[in-house]
Amino acid sequence: MIDFQNVSFSYGEESSGGGIRNVNLTINTGEFVLLTGESGCGKTTITRLVNGLVPHYYEGNLEGDVLLDGKSVSDTPLYDLAAMVGSVFQNPKSQFFNVDTDSELAFACENLGYPQEDILKRIDRTVSDYHIEDLMGRSVFALSGGRKAKNSLCFIKCIAAGNYGPGRTIF
Repeated sequence: MIDFQNVSFSYGEESSGGGIRNVNLTINTGEFVLLTGESGCGKTTITRLVNGLVPHYYEGNLEGDVLLDGKSVSDTPLYDLAAMVGSVFQNPKSQFFNVDTDSELAFACENLGYPQEDILKRIDRTVSDYHIEDLMGRSVFALSGGRKAKNSLCFIKCIAAGNYGPGRTIF
């Protein structure tokens, strides 16, 4: 569950936009939520609050609390949050760390220190569940924009494949 408890955040320059005020929001496990709105209304700020980039990377003025399954995002290190939530960027190619799709799927699990056997099982399960056999063994540079986004989504799902809870993916 994702729970915003009276959350306000500003990047420090009120005139530049991008902050949020007094957000109370609960997203239950399994719910699908779409954030829409004009540029500068706070969509990206909300995703950064959930994935921990605010306050761990982006500084500003934060009030209230964001909880992931009862854990405060502010009090949880980014490396622990990485196993709980992931983001697919608007331009997925900007988040690739490898040149091939297989290595890209393994990367997050390797980074979190999972055993090789477990990583291979996670990749196999993700490939099977999301029917991405046609993406395997390919250069990420040869993929279309949609295929890059799908590969990024599966990258996140590989992390969740071990316990195969619903995971949280933010677009």
